[in-house]
Amino acid sequence: MATSAWSTRARWWTALSAAAVVGANVAGVWGIAVARRGAQDEAARLFRLETEARARLLESALHETRADLAFLAGSSVVSQLEGLGRPSHQLAAEAVVVFLRGHPEIAHLTVSSGKGYALLRTGRRGGLPVLWSASDEQAAAGGGPHSDRPAADGRYPRTEVAFAGSGPDVVRLQAEVDTDVLLAQAFSATSEEPPCALEAAGGRALSRRLPAAKDTSLATTADASVRADDWSAPGPWTLRCTRAGSLDGASAPVEHRYRLTLALNAGAMILAVLLGSFAIQQTRRREDLEARARDEMKIRELERQLFHAERLGTVGRLAAGMAHEINNPLEGMSNYLSLAGDDLGRGDTEKAARRLAGVRQGIDRIAGIVRQVLGQADPAHGAGASGPVDMAALVRETLDFIRTRRELASITLAAEVPPGEHVVAGNPVTLGQVLLNIVLNACEAQPGGGEVSVSVQGADGKVTLEVTDRGPGIAPADLTRIFEPFYSTKQSTGLGLSICHAIIRQHHGELVAENRPGGGALFRIRLPSA
Repeated sequence: MATSAWSTRARWWTALSAAAVVGANVAGVWGIAVARRGAQDEAARLFRLETEARARLLESALHETRADLAFLAGSSVVSQLEGLGRPSHQLAAEAVVVFLRGHPEIAHLTVSSGKGYALLRTGRRGGLPVLWSASDEQAAAGGGPHSDRPAADGRYPRTEVAFAGSGPDVVRLQAEVDTDVLLAQAFSATSEEPPCALEAAGGRALSRRLPAAKDTSLATTADASVRADDWSAPGPWTLRCTRAGSLDGASAPVEHRYRLTLALNAGAMILAVLLGSFAIQQTRRREDLEARARDEMKIRELERQLFHAERLGTVGRLAAGMAHEINNPLEGMSNYLSLAGDDLGRGDTEKAARRLAGVRQGIDRIAGIVRQVLGQADPAHGAGASGPVDMAALVRETLDFIRTRRELASITLAAEVPPGEHVVAGNPVTLGQVLLNIVLNACEAQPGGGEVSVSVQGADGKVTLEVTDRGPGIAPADLTRIFEPFYSTKQSTGLGLSICHAIIRQHHGELVAENRPGGGALFRIRLPSA
């Protein structure tokens, strides 16, 4: 009980220590996770601020472009283009081309009169500003090869700037801005340019999207509003920037800071778990050894009790066996004495002498049984003489002895013994006891009368003796247990066949029981020939 209480306390202390270490490490890991999450949130906030700053840069670029267009429209070369001659047209065209070279974000620029017809058209070919002819204009409208400008699908935002004044002489500038180039110019000052796209109100794309992140599930996106007054695309515009990958890089300093602490905590936790497991294992092993020792003590005590009970049972079986085996000769002797008295009453002394010789045989049989029991109890005294036994003569003597019993007068006894001797090595008393028991059992199986046949055969160095009857036979369930001690089907001691089986085995033979094909039982004794 004390050992069990100690092991229980050891388990509890080990479990509590392991739980404390695990709890401390879980708290440390949770703190690192919270710090990492805070770093990621801060990085996301900074990325949103950067996107807002880029939106303001884009607004400034749009404002500067419109201001430069207004300055160009107000210049004397362009504002007086309609009323001057051809040399002035050439000068205005050169001024517009020079303007386009300084503003790569303008994809197309048209100078129109106040009456609505075009005075000058410019565009880009191979990225360079050129004057457009009518065919160039048609090619640009159809998305042909003469221009870098895509089909006139209204994707590029337009703006119109007029020279101050009104009336038919007012010159107007209509410009289309390439937002991709505008974005590149606006963000050229930043050290890192994340993929950004520009959308008008309603979600219409105004720029080609730059290459997005390979794994969009780990990308970070931020939106910012862009004011775009006086442009054809409805505002406000939306600048959407995406940063490739997650924000784990922002938490790298936190991870580096706590890496050593985390490693030490993990090592301590693993060591505590290993030591706790080892302690629990040793405790269980000790308990198993103690339980095994207690079980062995109980088993030894049970073995002593079983050995004592077995000795008592052996003595009881020996006494019961002796009583059973001595009872048969005594009954025969009683019959012989009764018959001898009848013979003496008739004056037939010779026949009475033969009856008394039968009594003498019964006494010898009882003496042999007693010697056998003494030989088993003390092997130094021997179990009786062993020598050649003629099984044919033994069969005849046994059947003559049984015929003297008046209660078996209704049983016909038949012997099938071929001429010659069938000799085995053994004890004639115990072999006669076996044969007598088996024949008596066959007779008792036919209480209303019947037939018992005994045959002897010799072949292949063995002598076979078969006892058959015409009774009800042996039940299949009894065939496997018929030679067990104290197992009986006729309310007897159940020792006769068990003793017979043991005697035959002592003579290196075999005794089997089975049912006859035509009905009845068959007992077969097979012994080695002498």
